[in-house]
Amino acid sequence: MAVVKITIFQKDIHKRINKEDIQKISASRSQFLVLPEGFPEFFQSNSPADATKHEKEYQDHLLEVSEHFPGVIFGGSHFRNNESGHLTVSLPIVQSLVVVDFYEKKNPNPSRERSVKKGTSESIFIMGGLRFGFLLGEDILKNEIWEEFEREDIEIVFYLSKEQNNRSYEDDLKYFEDLAKNRKIHLIRVCATGGELLGRSLYASPSGINWKVGKIEEDKEVLKTLSVNLTRSYLL
Repeated sequence: MAVVKITIFQKDIHKRINKEDIQKISASRSQFLVLPEGFPEFFQSNSPADATKHEKEYQDHLLEVSEHFPGVIFGGSHFRNNESGHLTVSLPIVQSLVVVDFYEKKNPNPSRERSVKKGTSESIFIMGGLRFGFLLGEDILKNEIWEEFEREDIEIVFYLSKEQNNRSYEDDLKYFEDLAKNRKIHLIRVCATGGELLGRSLYASPSGINWKVGKIEEDKEVLKTLSVNLTRSYLL
């Protein structure tokens, strides 16, 4: 069994990570930092295609954090034209001041992500000695991804979200509790805040809800370091 330290940041996607937060992140001594879907979004754009003009600024902000945090950063998401020239929602993976890879969203939202193509990246990665799966927003609804996780015996899944649904706070907890139990996974959910977005970050495992953001914190920024006990995903 291995204990993995993971810092999650329920974050207002329109606000930069300030120096105080960077100090706290660095002091956590975590192996991983997870930011929500849609972070950062500092510029207003008329369309997803127009938003790709700000790709470098977004990645530069993540590199600022990487200067002080030696672990792996799962850096939210932004619109990006991939190597094939397709418009995607991409999750940059940053380590040691380098953008080392991208996860591309497999299930774009047709209303919010117009003209965005289905991503073609892998859904399973190995970083920092950890083998894990990614879900970005509406990817959580794709059975094909879950089937792949099951085939590949994935133990931990990172779910970066600014998903909007009509579930109550209590029903939302129940949904993710059942999901983790039925799929037999550790699920780390990191939510975006800002505007009407609700922050309901949590850590669910096969044993239930291990940690959650309180109901009164749904509109707050929350920085939390989790210790996750894994039996088969950590590669020593």
